[in-house]
Amino acid sequence: MGGSPSTDLYRKGSTVVFKFLHERWEPLGRLCRTLAAEFSAAFQANAYLTPAAAQGLTSHYDTHDVFVLQIWGSKHWRLYDSPAELPLQSQPFRRTKEGPGNPVREFTLNAGDMMYLPRGTVHDATAQDQASLHVTLGVQPVLWATVLKDALDRAIESDPRYRSSLPPGFALDPELRAGTVDRLGELLASVGSAVRPGDLIDRAVSRANARRPPVLGGHLLDLEGLRTLAADTRVRRRTELLWELSTDAHDTAKPLLTLEFHGKVLRLPARIAQELRFVLDADAPFAARDIPGELGIEGKLVLVRRLMQEGLLTLA
Repeated sequence: MGGSPSTDLYRKGSTVVFKFLHERWEPLGRLCRTLAAEFSAAFQANAYLTPAAAQGLTSHYDTHDVFVLQIWGSKHWRLYDSPAELPLQSQPFRRTKEGPGNPVREFTLNAGDMMYLPRGTVHDATAQDQASLHVTLGVQPVLWATVLKDALDRAIESDPRYRSSLPPGFALDPELRAGTVDRLGELLASVGSAVRPGDLIDRAVSRANARRPPVLGGHLLDLEGLRTLAADTRVRRRTELLWELSTDAHDTAKPLLTLEFHGKVLRLPARIAQELRFVLDADAPFAARDIPGELGIEGKLVLVRRLMQEGLLTLA
């Protein structure tokens, strides 16, 4: 019997994997974007089609949290003790000769069931008497480990004490070596006072928002429409858009507004705060001439063109 190589493998018990399905099917994309906003985390959707009585993957754990949605058929799951609690991406699963041991829990997911697997949970699953299709929603949140690494990086960048070298000869001199231990303790204890927790959480917010996939439907048409954009052209803020607006207070001589969305950062003059706030808060389509504020019509058109070019606005 002929067929494609993938079909032949499926007949022999292999699982068909559809990776990044949220990028190809809009309903799953919308679900991932909604969950990303609610959880402040990145979401990715994969689908697994396993033939009857076959096991998709051998026992393993994932380095991200997973929601399992059983769509068709049923699968019998086995969970095992984990060798690592909350593993990082740098701590992937490594199989041992002894195997995962005895399951600590077994159950069957039927169509319509959902399961949550925290990262590090060792598991495997076998389809039952018919083919099984399930979707996994992988979750990648912002970790405290990432925030703490940011804290150390910022301390190193801002204070020369952390960039100085260990004393010459410390590797051979026991007295110098003991002194480096004490000095390291002092430096570690001082990191907390060298950074501002609020700044670090602001950075974590930026990370979380940047992990949400951008919504850019029709953007090529918008770019083409820039050539004929006029004061009466109707535009609207993109739906499902996550944005963050703040004032950059570091330059008091020339204060700026910082606008973050789609993983990018725009810096705009603080004097257009009223105009920009109108654009961001507008729930209905508007034209450049509708924008209030001190800017003239040409200035308002410049603002609309910039925000449409960057993907915040779209033609209504």
